[in-house]
This record gives sequence, C-alpha cells and structure tokens, in this order.
Amino acid sequence: GPQSDYSVLTVTRQKGLLTVIGIDILTACKDPAKQFDLVAKHIARIRTDTGRKTCRVFVFVERNLGFEAEHHKRALEHVPGVTFYVDQKANRVGVLTTEATKHAMAQLVVSMLAERRIHVLPELYSAEPDTARIRLREQMETYSAQFKQAPDTFGKDRIALSGKVGGMKDDVCICLQLAAYYTQLETQRASDMFSNLE
Repeated sequence: GPQSDYSVLTVTRQKGLLTVIGIDILTACKDPAKQFDLVAKHIARIRTDTGRKTCRVFVFVERNLGFEAEHHKRALEHVPGVTFYVDQKANRVGVLTTEATKHAMAQLVVSMLAERRIHVLPELYSAEPDTARIRLREQMETYSAQFKQAPDTFGKDRIALSGKVGGMKDDVCICLQLAAYYTQLETQRASDMFSNLE
C-alpha cells in the first residue's frame, strides 16, 4: 500500500522449525521493476552459498491490491528452481490476506515463538543484514491488535492487526507471518497428498 515498504523475507522449514535466512527491503518503492530486481538479487544472494546453489524456492506474493502476484511470476519465472504459489480455489497466483487470515497467521507465529520454533540465521542473507534484523525486531514488537472505533452509531467497532502505529511499518513482520502460515499449509498439503498415495 501507499504507506508500505516492499519487503522480501526467506525462510527454511525443517521438522516444524522455521529459520529466517534472508531479508531485503526497498523503502517506499512502488516501481515494479525495482521490486522484481530485488527478488532476483535476493534469490541470487542466497544461492551464493554452495549448499543452496540449486535450492528450490517457493514464492508467496501477497495479492491484495490487484495483479502484482501475476506480474511477479511473469517477471521472475525465468529464474531456475523458482515456483510461485497458486491459490487453487481462486485459480490465481499469490495469497489473499483477509482479516481472518491475518489473525490465523499472527496466532501461528505467536505459538511458534512461544515454542521457540522460529529462529533468525546469525548471518542473514541481505544487502543490509544489521538493518534488516533491527527492522524485523522493531516491527514484531509493534505489531498488535489495534482497536478502531466505528465511524458512527450504525457501524461496528473493529479489531485489526497492524504494526502501522506512529509512522511505523509492518511489512517484514507480515512477510514472516505469511512465510510461517503458508509454508505450514503447503507442508500439510504435501503430507496429505503423499499419505493418500499409500
């Protein structure tokens, strides 16, 4: 959105543990070409590690504003080993974040943090690793339930999850939640698919 940064966060998931291995951020950049370039450079940076040179990359792009997820896929589908998440119900590339999804994502991250199942790699893959780590921490500290009073007596009061308080942003925190939630869904879906083959 207009008050948002553009953020990329990469995780690995093994046996229920989520490790943040990379974060890159474009501050106040709405230029799609620069966004696509950031994602391509982010993937290339991770693949400089010989153990990750040929790793598969699953991309989950938020698609709340239009066709940005489809544009990402079109711009980056040439990168080897990259697969974009497709919402099977909507037959669209990307993930749609609703209020219900945001609450489920936040609840999952809180549970995983309480169980010490989220970690951050000491040496982040990032153009600015120290800044990225600080941004993640600050946004996670600020992200919370915001109570919004109804505009009139006929409206309803709302509880919205957000980190956009006092000029703060929540893009990196949202990326972490998307990563935790959708990698878990995909892991469960794959597990169900393989158990049905037996």
